[in-house]
Amino acid sequence: VKQFEKEWSKWLGIKYSVFVNSGSSANLITMSILKILKGKGEVVVPSLTWVSDISSVLQNDLKPVFVDINPKNLCMSEQDVISRINKKTIAVFLSHIQGFNGLSSNILKFLKKRKIMLIEDVCESHGATFKNMKLGTFGKISNFSFYYAHHMSTIEGGMICTNDKKVLHLARMLRSHGMV
Repeated sequence: VKQFEKEWSKWLGIKYSVFVNSGSSANLITMSILKILKGKGEVVVPSLTWVSDISSVLQNDLKPVFVDINPKNLCMSEQDVISRINKKTIAVFLSHIQGFNGLSSNILKFLKKRKIMLIEDVCESHGATFKNMKLGTFGKISNFSFYYAHHMSTIEGGMICTNDKKVLHLARMLRSHGMV
């Protein structure tokens, strides 16, 4: 597992990766980390995504705020995301659907200016890029799934990726019932 985490981080272009039993667990741990770092608040989520993106928000007593999709890439509508951001918003949980990129320079700039955390669900888009960088390298945290129907499979399994050492330690702790 340690070797896979190391090689995955290198391939993705990120410092740290934590392997978990599923993409759904990656989502749940990520939302737990978000709550630890930011407290309660709203998380902007897409209307087209996997159920664990939404259930992980609810299970952490955070409020999902749904936005519509852009029919050209099936990802979140940039205009809808921007219109739903308010003082209670602590993160945008963006899903890259079926290999499509859901990012734009405008949305990245907007989130950075507002200091709103971007979390990327890249479970269906391993290897897809934006501005010559792999998806999963733009957010504070990104999640991958290795479920058998995805681009790369370990039959089951998921990965939490970050460049933040604190997020790394929290992910490892939450993965292992508090043991690091």
